Amino acid sequence: MEFVIAWTVFSVIVAIIASNRGRSGFGWFCMSMLLSPLLMTLLVLALGRVKPDPSEPVAAGQEMATPETHVRCPDCRELVRRDAKKCKHCGIVLVPQ
Repeated sequence: MEFVIAWTVFSVIVAIIASNRGRSGFGWFCMSMLLSPLLMTLLVLALGRVKPDPSEPVAAGQEMATPETHVRCPDCRELVRRDAKKCKHCGIVLVPQ
């Protein structure tokens, strides 16, 4: 009986880790219940974080890149603020627009 409880608790921990990394907590919980919580923990840690979806709301302290606030760097094509004097990615000098 203790084995089943421990298996379930560790599967919940895997679900929490997966959810914090932007993955489906319920899906990872189900996989860890079927396979192994240890194996799924190693797998979710090895896969890393999921990049945020642009349609999701932006976290506090971050700004959503819009055509009014950001432009593409002519050199590296990364998004930089429209009023930037220097690209933070490649260091090229920009002309503020």
